[in-house]
Amino acid sequence: MMIKFGTGGWRAVIAEEFTFSNVRRVAQAVALYLNELGQSDKPVVVGHDLRFLSGRFSRAFAEILAHNGIQVWFIEEVVPTPMLMYAVDQEDLAMGAMITASHNPSEYNGIKIIVEGGKDAPVQVTDRLEELIATIPPLKAPQEDFFAALEAGKITHYSNKNAYIDSLLEQIDVPAVQKLNLNVLFNPMFGVSKDIMAMCLASLRCSVDLINAGRDTMFGQRTPSPSRESLQDMEYLMKQGKYHIGIATDGDSDRIGLYDELGNYIDANEILKLLYYYLKEYRGEQGGIVRNLTTSHVLDRIAHSFGEPAFEVPVGFKHISHKMDEENLLLGGESSGGLKIRGHVNGKDGILAALLAVEMLAKTKKTLSELLAEINERYGVLYFGSLNLTYHPADRERLDKLLLQERYEPPFPWRLQRVSYEDGVKFYFTNDNWLSIRFSGTEPVLRVFFETNSLAQAEELKLAILNDPVLNLPLPKGGI
Repeated sequence: MMIKFGTGGWRAVIAEEFTFSNVRRVAQAVALYLNELGQSDKPVVVGHDLRFLSGRFSRAFAEILAHNGIQVWFIEEVVPTPMLMYAVDQEDLAMGAMITASHNPSEYNGIKIIVEGGKDAPVQVTDRLEELIATIPPLKAPQEDFFAALEAGKITHYSNKNAYIDSLLEQIDVPAVQKLNLNVLFNPMFGVSKDIMAMCLASLRCSVDLINAGRDTMFGQRTPSPSRESLQDMEYLMKQGKYHIGIATDGDSDRIGLYDELGNYIDANEILKLLYYYLKEYRGEQGGIVRNLTTSHVLDRIAHSFGEPAFEVPVGFKHISHKMDEENLLLGGESSGGLKIRGHVNGKDGILAALLAVEMLAKTKKTLSELLAEINERYGVLYFGSLNLTYHPADRERLDKLLLQERYEPPFPWRLQRVSYEDGVKFYFTNDNWLSIRFSGTEPVLRVFFETNSLAQAEELKLAILNDPVLNLPLPKGGI
């Protein structure tokens, strides 16, 4: 079968396409690729999350590498993806592999490939891996199993937990936070960040209450994504008014969601606005911003007000990391909850983002709601919305042809300024509103994002595309 890498690695349904045989094929392709590069003499670090069978899948991956004569550094404990990225960077490795499907539903698992410098594998690497995988037949386990390879020294246990925790705290003004005695509600969403975050928050002398901290491979019957829909239990507790801040991390800890002291959900766009504004206005740091094309344009306003550049890139965090390196930018982020801060991990790090939000409260002596009000007062408010439309496979070809080849433009209520086809299609209107339509890189979902000057305009735009008979989009669950 075809194995395709999307915007965040390869992901598939467990036992359907995500099988031991296919995991071994990916591992074999990694071994062949490292041979091509002449870097098979460098160890590969392998880690996994808390999903169903992730530990077993990571052992299967490690066995194949060891069988190919590649030294494996195996992380036995579950590990946040940013911690594995940090290992690849700090240890000067050519590659790392993380068994995770991140924030996808519980029936999925996946593999994220990390390359030199601790970065998400770029398209050139994943394209070559796909070509190699296509030549590899179904694979059974090698005769020398994981434990025999471990005994032979071909696989060794590895942990960079202490180094990663120290690196996080080095980015934070620890004494300033310690003075504040913050009350924090932390929700790891049955994911892998529990220990790391708890240790960091304890070092910052925060009082922490934990929810959803055990192992549940069904993630409490919710998707382990820090969206408001998945955090209703947390929202109820935050509304009691006992906490200064609420922090949620997704399944592999590269994304966050926040709640303010009043129990209001702070979405990813607002988190980006808060942290970038804080770094510029209160920490006086230099540097522009990069966001993907489905993220709020208010970030551009903030950057320009400080005389800094703002860049737009396609979806996929590798594009953000690349642009940050290229332009030496201060912060990069996406509306799905991932962000990177200059000077640390070369990819998304939800744990660092959360700790920086805690520092922000200590250094500004303001609440999250006060800081957001300050930003909104200064830069204005745009209303951001999204739709996830599950499509039938037959719809994919029709919509692809209509939107991307024939370049159909729906009857919008406002005049178009320009249209971009860099990633899906994005319509920019003359009144500062915009709308983006693109196919998900990891699920059979059409993702629609839009930002408008008012809620009424948001409704107008939504109805314009959902009622368009030519587009004939699948309706969202529950109807329009």
